[in-house]
Amino acid sequence: MSCLMSCAVSALFALCLPLTLALPNGAPLGACSSLMPSHSGISPQTSTSPHTIAATYVNGAVQVRIMGPNYGGLLLQGREPNQAVAVGNWTMPPTNTKVISCFSRQNSAITHANTNPKTANTVYIWNPPPMNNCVQYIEFVATVAENRARYWTGLKSAEMKLNCSGAVRTFAGFATVVISTLVWLAAF
Repeated sequence: MSCLMSCAVSALFALCLPLTLALPNGAPLGACSSLMPSHSGISPQTSTSPHTIAATYVNGAVQVRIMGPNYGGLLLQGREPNQAVAVGNWTMPPTNTKVISCFSRQNSAITHANTNPKTANTVYIWNPPPMNNCVQYIEFVATVAENRARYWTGLKSAEMKLNCSGAVRTFAGFATVVISTLVWLAAF
């Protein structure tokens, strides 16, 4: 009977272990560079993600949203394009999320605090780096997990241009102004 009991306890432990490895309380600092979750034995989805990253400049900061279906986990950073280090910082983390300090930079990433649903209405606030560390362009990169077994890595927003005055402009906004001007000129 004791062998049967030992086998049952071992089997129960083996079944529960993957649930503890999914880190439902947020991404570890070890994931900062790769943005890869510690979901033991589970690979990221290879299909196109149903999530996108939308970023909008509002009153000196950037509002970032993860568009698409509800999700439970994320790791989100602002980075210079083609770089692997987070820049800027996140403030006022929404309910069910928290900031972490990647690359020894305070509040440089945001992650889930639990697996409660986050929606496209969840707004993350990012602030550009100080003027003496001005970057020219920024993009937001993320891993988004609908649940432990279903997650996508390598999500990127459109690039945004940062002026060292702190102003942020998107390429799409600039293109809209140029096209509108050309259409207006063509009418004459």
